[in-house]
Amino acid sequence: MRYIGPHVSIKDSISLSVERASELGATGFAIFTKNQRIWSAPPLKDGDAAAFREGLASHGFRPEAVLPHAGYLINPATPDEELMKKSISLFIDEAERTRKLGLGVINIHPGAYKEGSREDGIRRSARMIDQVIESVPGIRIAVENTAGAGTILGSTFEELDAILSAAVHQESIGFTLDTAHLFGSGYDVRNKATAILDSFLERFGKGKLYGMHLNDSMVPLSSRKDRHSSIGDGLIGKEAFLEIVCHSITDGIPLVLETPDESRWKDEIAMLKAASEL
Repeated sequence: MRYIGPHVSIKDSISLSVERASELGATGFAIFTKNQRIWSAPPLKDGDAAAFREGLASHGFRPEAVLPHAGYLINPATPDEELMKKSISLFIDEAERTRKLGLGVINIHPGAYKEGSREDGIRRSARMIDQVIESVPGIRIAVENTAGAGTILGSTFEELDAILSAAVHQESIGFTLDTAHLFGSGYDVRNKATAILDSFLERFGKGKLYGMHLNDSMVPLSSRKDRHSSIGDGLIGKEAFLEIVCHSITDGIPLVLETPDESRWKDEIAMLKAASEL
C-alpha cells in the first residue's frame, strides 16, 4: 500500500493534523512536530500526544504512514560550534517529540558545511545524526536529498552514501527522496523516474528509502534550485509521478505532497492513489 498525502498543518493542536489529512482522502501525511522556524517551543503535552495517537487509530492511519519533518533551523553540517550545539539540542527535542507521538522516523536536511571541505561537512552531519540516534531510543533518521545550492550537502546518491558510510548507526539511517530536489540537482525525473529509483534500489536497497516528497518543479533541470509546483504544472510533468507511485520501492512508505496549491491536494491525492492501485 502507498501512503499518500500532504504535509498538513499542526495549527491549534498537533492532533488536528490527523483529521485534516483524513478529510483530504489521504492514506499518509507529514507534519512538523513544532513551529519549524523557532529554536524552542513549549513541551509537547501528554494529552495532545495521546489525542494524536488515538486519532491515527480512529482514522485508520498506520504510524509508519506519517513522516515528521524536522525544523529548518537545524544544520547538522555546520562548522560553527554554537550553531552546532543549538542544532543538536533542537534535533534531539524534535526526535523525542516524534517518539512521543508514537512515530519512528524523522526527516532531516543534511545541512550546509558553509566553509572548509565538503568531506568535513559530511563527517559533521553524520556525527550529529549519530548523536540523535544515541539520545533517542528507537528513532530512525531519514536524510533528505537536496538540490545542492551552495555548500548544501546531499544532492547526489554518492553524497548521501558518503553520509551514511560516515555514520556509526547506519542501521537507523535511511533517506527521503524529493522529486523537485532530484530534478534541481540533475536527475532527470521527467524521463527517467523508474531508472532513478532502480539506481537507488541497487545502491542502497529498498529498506533504505523511508519516504518521498512528491513535488513538481518550477525551475529547470540542474538549476540547483528548489521551487515546488503542483503536479503536472511544472517541468517534471504528471507522468513521472504516476511512474513513481507504481514502482515497487514506494510500497509501504509515506509519499508526501509539498505542492503549493492546497486547494488541489485532494485531487492530487486521488490521482496518485488511483494510479498506485492499477
